[in-house]
Amino acid sequence: MLSTKFVLLVLLCLYACDIASTKKNKHGKKNDWDQLEPMLQQLHKMDNDIEIEHEDAKNAPIDDSDNETNEEAETEQNPCLNHVCGWGKECHVNHKGRAVCQCAVECPTNPKPDPLDKVCSNNNVTYESICHLYRERCMCRREMAECSNAKNKHLHLQYLGHCKELEECTQNHLSQFSTRMADWLFQVMLDLKKRQELYGDQWVQMIEDAERDEHLKHVYPVIWKFCDLDSKPHDKAVTHHELIPLTAPVIPLESCIEPFLRQCDADADEKITLKEWGKCLGLEEDEIFERC
Repeated sequence: MLSTKFVLLVLLCLYACDIASTKKNKHGKKNDWDQLEPMLQQLHKMDNDIEIEHEDAKNAPIDDSDNETNEEAETEQNPCLNHVCGWGKECHVNHKGRAVCQCAVECPTNPKPDPLDKVCSNNNVTYESICHLYRERCMCRREMAECSNAKNKHLHLQYLGHCKELEECTQNHLSQFSTRMADWLFQVMLDLKKRQELYGDQWVQMIEDAERDEHLKHVYPVIWKFCDLDSKPHDKAVTHHELIPLTAPVIPLESCIEPFLRQCDADADEKITLKEWGKCLGLEEDEIFERC
C-alpha cells in the first residue's frame, strides 16, 4: 500500500509546481492546505486496519518465535485471530470451524463524530465512513436484504471527505500532467533518499545516477514508482485498488489525477502494466525496463 508520507511529498511538489506556474486565489489555496493534513491523517488510520479489496481475505500470522506455542493454541481456539478481512467485512467462524469474511453486521461509531470520517463514493454519495461504504458494497454483492440499491455492488472509494463539486480538469492541465508527475516522482525519490528512507540499493544507485543526468530524472523515478505501486498483489500490473491510497486524498485537490491515470490504461482492462505506465508518463519504448 502506498504510504501517507509519499502522498504528502507528492502534494508538496504538486503545489510547488502550481505556485510557480499559476496565480491562484490566496485564500483558496490556504483552504486546500487546511483540508490536506487531516485528510492524510485519516488515510493513515485506514492504512493500519485493512488490505484493500481482497474478496477472499488471507491468513496473516504474526512471526514471533517467543510466543509461537501460545499463538498456535489461541488460533486453534479462535481461527479469526489472525485472519484479515477487507473494508466493510468482519471475520466469522463457519460450521466447519474455519475463518471466513462476511459483511460487517455494523460499523464502528465514533462517539465524537468527525467530518473527516466521511468518504465519497464513485457514484457521488457521501458515506459515514469507509466501513459504511464497503459494507453496503458487500451486502449488495451478496444480494442481501439490507442492500439499499443493487447497483451499489460496484461501489468503491473515490476520495476522502464529503462529496463536493470538484474543480474541472482542463485539457491543457491534463496535457501537462505527465511531465508534472514525472517531476514530482523525482523530487519524492530524492527526498526519500535524503531521509534515508529509500529502501533498496538499486533505487539509491538509480536516484544518484539521475541526479547527475538530466534525462534520467524523468526515467528512473517512473520505473521506481511503478514497482512501489505494484504491491498487493505483486503481479506486474497496477489496479485501481492499488492506487486508492494515492488518489483518495489527492482527488479533491488535484482533479486531473484520476482522468490521467484512467487514460494510462490504454487497453481498458482495469490494469496498468509497466509498459502502459511508462508510455503514459512520457518514456520511450527502450527506456521502459523491468526492475521489480
